[in-house]
Parts: sequence; structure tokens; C-alpha cells
Amino acid sequence: MIFDPLSVKKQPVNFKQINQILQKAHKSILSATATLKINPEDCFTLAYESMLKTTLALILSHGFRPKVQLGHHKTLVEFAKHILKGNFDAIADTYDRMRKKRNKLVYDVASVGQTEAEQAVKIAKRYFKIVEEKISSDNPQQKLWKP
Repeated sequence: MIFDPLSVKKQPVNFKQINQILQKAHKSILSATATLKINPEDCFTLAYESMLKTTLALILSHGFRPKVQLGHHKTLVEFAKHILKGNFDAIADTYDRMRKKRNKLVYDVASVGQTEAEQAVKIAKRYFKIVEEKISSDNPQQKLWKP
């Protein structure tokens, strides 16, 4: 996966917006956790969506946003891998597999079991923490929303 700089556009950094998106990402994690026993597929989708929102906060913190076009979810995964480098390599492939699985859940036929949903929530929580720490360390003068 190689990040394509033409897949993003410049945007002024707005920490109010970034904090709101981080709050939404955290709510998606809470919803995924609450949904785990009821519906593993919804849980998985919510965990993935939390990662997507978390990545959006990351990209916005760098003064960019993905262009609205086919493949913008992939752009977010690639941008995260590009920015986070070593901190992200361990879960980058899982994030991309979740992106592909979520796509199949929405547009094709696929299923998610309990264990896979549990793992998705664990990864989403860990990813949220990694990104939150990255945004904070890159912008120590800003106060980020904390769960």
C-alpha cells in the first residue's frame, strides 16, 4: 500500500473539528462494544467506522482531508500507514483487511463471527490510542478531547 498525495486536498487544521471527530470515533467504539453480543456484524462495522473516524482526525490534524472519490476509505488507510509508520505497521494489515471485509458486508455477502468482532473492537481501541497519542505529540499546544 503506497500513499498517493493526489488523493487528498489541503484543508486548514481545526482542532474543534478534530476533537468532535475523536468523540464520534470513541462513541463508535462504545457502540461496537455494546453491540458485540447482539450482532457481531454490526459490532465489526462500528469498530471499523471508529477506525475510519480516528483516521479522519489524524489526516485533518495534518492539514488534509481525503478527496471525495471512489476509494477514499483506502486513502485513509494508506495515509495512516504513511504518517504512523512503525507504530502502525503491526495493525496496518488488519485495518486494511477490516476495510475489505466491511466492504463485503455492505456490498456483497459476508459474515462476522463473535471472535472476529471481539478482535475488531480490541484493534479499534488500540488504534484510537495510537492516533490520539500521535496527534497530541505532534501538537502539544492543543488540548485533545479525552474519553
